[in-house]
Amino acid sequence: MKAIILAAGYATRLYPYTENLPKALLPIAGKPIIEYSIQKIAVCRNIDKIYIVTNNRFFEQFTRWLAEYQEQLQATTIPEIEIINDRTNSNRERLGSIGDLWLAIESKELDDDLMVICSDKMFEFSLADFVDFFEDRRAAVNTCCDVGDIELLRNKHGCVVVDEQAMIVEFQEKPAHPKSTIESIAFYILPGSTIPLIKQYLSQDNNKDAPGFLAQWLAEKKSMYAFLFTEECYDIGNPDGYNRVNKIYNDKTRSGGT
Repeated sequence: MKAIILAAGYATRLYPYTENLPKALLPIAGKPIIEYSIQKIAVCRNIDKIYIVTNNRFFEQFTRWLAEYQEQLQATTIPEIEIINDRTNSNRERLGSIGDLWLAIESKELDDDLMVICSDKMFEFSLADFVDFFEDRRAAVNTCCDVGDIELLRNKHGCVVVDEQAMIVEFQEKPAHPKSTIESIAFYILPGSTIPLIKQYLSQDNNKDAPGFLAQWLAEKKSMYAFLFTEECYDIGNPDGYNRVNKIYNDKTRSGGT
């Protein structure tokens, strides 16, 4: 299995913090956001490589960060990490999350099972448990959580309806009328067998930006399951959100937590 971290956005809603720094390298409690995700990936069985897709504007910063990070790790075991440059230089040129996913698949000739995660979340659930859930089902899996209130999803987030086996029977991307209170989070494990379908999705001129549109389309073609978690998951989308999450993790650090 390969892990792909999508980190090629320009995070304009986070200005001024991200005018000269990619969101994934913003510090949370003194450590770049992306390092928290890598630490969680590192304990997953079967993941032997991590690809980080970024843009041309921030490619050199990611390259410098990776060299320093690997030096700091020394004897710590993590999968090999490779940074992919999508060659865009502005928000207007961006390929979109699904376009960047396909760039990684095509340029690296991937046919493996893929864990695909975004780079703007701080999360407490276990990616190792996520992998185990996938291995039990051998089908596409989407991380999800029950937010308990339809209004939290309306026109804002993906929403799924699941059956008793946690199979997704309906997927709504940012619906005006959510059919459940279960939110889809943009973390997926996709079997290698779905890669031709991703190519088909893109060939039909579908939305290349929000990964939820691909998940919605795939769920109509193949079985997809919801990995339901109850732990905290924070979105870092604007300065207030960033400052709030940074405070939460600084407080945890001071109190001896993660």
